[in-house]
Amino acid sequence: MPAALFDQTRNHFESAAHRAWLARHRESLLDFYQPSVCLPSGGYAWLANDGSPLPAKGAQLWIGSRMIHVFSLAAMLGRPGAAEVVEHGLDFYVDGAGRDHEYGGWYPTVGGDAPGDRKELYGIAQMLLAGSSATTAGFSRGPALMAEALEVIDRHFWLEEWGRCAEAYDRTFTELDPYRGQNANMHLAEAYLAAHQVTADPEHLSRAKRIAFHIAGRAAQRDVAGSWRLPEHFDASWEPILDYNADDPRHPFRPFGSQIGHWLEWAKLLEQIAAQGVDEPWLGQAAEALFAASVDEGWIEPGGFVYTVDWEGQPVVAERFFWEPPEAIGAARLLWLRTQDQRYLDWYRRLWEYCDRYFVDHAQGSWYPELDSQSRPVTYTWEGKPDLYHVYQGTLYALVPADLGLATWARDAGSTGAS
Repeated sequence: MPAALFDQTRNHFESAAHRAWLARHRESLLDFYQPSVCLPSGGYAWLANDGSPLPAKGAQLWIGSRMIHVFSLAAMLGRPGAAEVVEHGLDFYVDGAGRDHEYGGWYPTVGGDAPGDRKELYGIAQMLLAGSSATTAGFSRGPALMAEALEVIDRHFWLEEWGRCAEAYDRTFTELDPYRGQNANMHLAEAYLAAHQVTADPEHLSRAKRIAFHIAGRAAQRDVAGSWRLPEHFDASWEPILDYNADDPRHPFRPFGSQIGHWLEWAKLLEQIAAQGVDEPWLGQAAEALFAASVDEGWIEPGGFVYTVDWEGQPVVAERFFWEPPEAIGAARLLWLRTQDQRYLDWYRRLWEYCDRYFVDHAQGSWYPELDSQSRPVTYTWEGKPDLYHVYQGTLYALVPADLGLATWARDAGSTGAS
């Protein structure tokens, strides 16, 4: 463990050494992505292990929305050049070829070897997050981006009778895919929380809570064995499809089984919803159950969370993915803020020590996307290092109060010089 990662301060969140380390690491992440992430043709690049762009991947919406979000945060925290990265994305997704100016919404991939024109909730939900953060950061086109995302979701995806959203359409919003998924809805809950911070519209918070209840609320049933193993895939009537992709268990977005990282992500989101004044006991109960199950069932020595487990809790894909620990870090911080339970503080430290030792690529920069069962870098599912969002957010959780979104906190911290 590097000596500067933590000091002897009992409360790791208040550790001066740890906060300084987080700040250095946060800037090193931006140093990796910022130079080459903007594609000259518009949108953002999928980056290789060394930080060079992979143009064959095209400009992918989920990457683009996350880059707008992260660099909006970075701009508010005073990062030189971050605003130009955000404006590059607004050029593409508000005025340019990333947006479908005829039918509305955004294309999932523009250019590259496999362009697409389906309208998918996964990327559009995260575009709402991007628009919310860009609006908070004061970018003039942020409100337009946020408003269009809200309108597209409301018109085409939101299913009021179910309290959740549909998954995908064809380009024209004519043919609706019967598949329903928790992953996109989870990211929509996150985006609705961000929009609520900007607008104070109670409907956004209500929808985030409804999505959370229908998908993650089952984990509060502590007397039901396996209630924490959240189904990922559903049919049009929201019946779980438990054998979905059994023949493709390493699918990057729709794997077979239940994903440990999503238990952790929901634990974080449930705490964030509760911190907005939603006084419903199931939120905290489910958050605690999901975190406990993640570390008991998903963390396997010599360390790291497995990607997926089956419905008996046995690992299916044992590789460790880079995005899981940052979600655990956020969940541990929020659970500690509410409970003051020492185990969450201990896990926070343990997670960062593991990540710095195994996930951080100290030679080329950023994080290895995937490790094997012995915590060695492998490439079975992810090529390169496309995603900054999870790890960048991970560097902020120690600083942010429970009731503030990351963008709201970054705006306030940047204005006072606290960053």
